[in-house]
Amino acid sequence: MTNAGGLHALVRVGLRAGVDPDCFEAYLSAEAGIAEAWRLVGDCDFEVRVSCRSLADLDALVTQLRDAGGITATTLVLHRVRLDA
Repeated sequence: MTNAGGLHALVRVGLRAGVDPDCFEAYLSAEAGIAEAWRLVGDCDFEVRVSCRSLADLDALVTQLRDAGGITATTLVLHRVRLDA
């Protein structure tokens, strides 16, 4: 994963009360810009890696996650640390 041609972010998502995790998972699989997602047990329900062309696109995507029932915390990725050296 590199940031050439865009930006990457990790979005931690907690679901609001009453939001069905299976429905949210289905939403993620259909949403453009979602590169990977993990369903978790712990202090959040999902960790989502997104790939966007701009900060405006990232803002729109995070807004969509919130509209779908998520409470979000977003971190921009600077670069991937290579561990296979």
